[in-house]
Amino acid sequence: MLIPLDHLAWLNHPAFITWVTLSCALVLEQLVTWRKAMHPLAVMGLLFTRLGTLLNQQATPLYSIFALLYASALALPFVAICWFIIEIAEFKSVLIGLILWACLGQYQVRQTARRICLYLTQHKKQLARDTLAPFVLRDTEILTPLGIAKATIEMLILRQAYQQIVVIFWFALTNIWVALAYRLCYELASSWNPKLLIWQRIGAWTHLFIQLMQWPAIALYTVMVAVFNPQKSILPYLLNSPRITPGTCLLTVYGKVIDAQLSGAYRYAGATVRRAKIGTKTTVKLDHIQRTLLVQILWMLAYVCLCSMITWAIFEGQS
Repeated sequence: MLIPLDHLAWLNHPAFITWVTLSCALVLEQLVTWRKAMHPLAVMGLLFTRLGTLLNQQATPLYSIFALLYASALALPFVAICWFIIEIAEFKSVLIGLILWACLGQYQVRQTARRICLYLTQHKKQLARDTLAPFVLRDTEILTPLGIAKATIEMLILRQAYQQIVVIFWFALTNIWVALAYRLCYELASSWNPKLLIWQRIGAWTHLFIQLMQWPAIALYTVMVAVFNPQKSILPYLLNSPRITPGTCLLTVYGKVIDAQLSGAYRYAGATVRRAKIGTKTTVKLDHIQRTLLVQILWMLAYVCLCSMITWAIFEGQS
C-alpha cells in the first residue's frame, strides 16, 4: 500500500531539512576529517596571515578597520564562487551540505586530543607537546603533563564551540551564507589573534566582531547545558562573574560539569598572562580528556535538535 504524498510533506519542512543537513555534515566531519593543509578555509587563513603581515607594517589605530575591509574583499571572491556554483546546481541541498561540512571542519582536533592522551599515558611528554603545539597559541615547551592535559581540554572546548557550535547556530537560524561568513571571519580572527603582540594593532576590531557573532550561540549552548545539569549551579556562577567572554563562559560550563579547574596562567611568545581560575577546585587529570570528548558528543546531539526545533518554531511563526 502506497503512503499518500500528503503524509510525507514533513520531509520538505525546513526544520527537518536543517536537521538532516546538520546531522550528515557532522557525521561526515567525524568520518572524513580534512588535514589543515588541504582545507579550503585553512588556505583562506593562510592568505589572511599573509595580508596581515603586509598591512601590519603600516598599521595605525584607524587602519585596523581598513584591514578588516581588505580581508573582506579578499574573501568575497571565495563566497561568490560558492554562491554561483550553488545557483546553477540542480541538487542545491547536497552542495549546501558540502559547504556546511567544510564550515564545520576542525582539522582533526579530536583525533589529536586522543593521540595526546595516548602519549601522556605512555609518558611521552615531548611527543605530546609536539602534537599539541600546532593547535594552540601558547608555548608548549615548558608544559608539564597536567599542563598538556589542561591545554588539550581547553583546545577541545573552544575549538568545538567556535568552529562548530556557532556555525550550527547561524546555519539553523539563517542560512549557509551567514554560517560561511562567520567561519571566514573566525579564520581571520585566528590569523590576526590579538593575544600575540604582532596582531594587537590590526586584530582588535576583528576580535570584537567575532565575539559579537559568537555570543548568541554560546548563550544558547550555555543555557542548554545548564538545563541538562541543574545540580551544577552554572548560571548563578556565570551571572556573578566580574568579567565574562564567550571563552570564559565555555570553560566555566565545562569545568563545572567535568569537575575540573581550567584557565589560569598562560604563556604566549614568552610572555605570561594570568587569568582567573574557573570551574571547580579539582586538579585536571588525564581522564578529563576522555570525559570532555564524551560530553561533547552528547551535547552536540542535543544542540542540533534544539536548533532544529528553533527553526521549526520560526517557520511556523511565519506561516
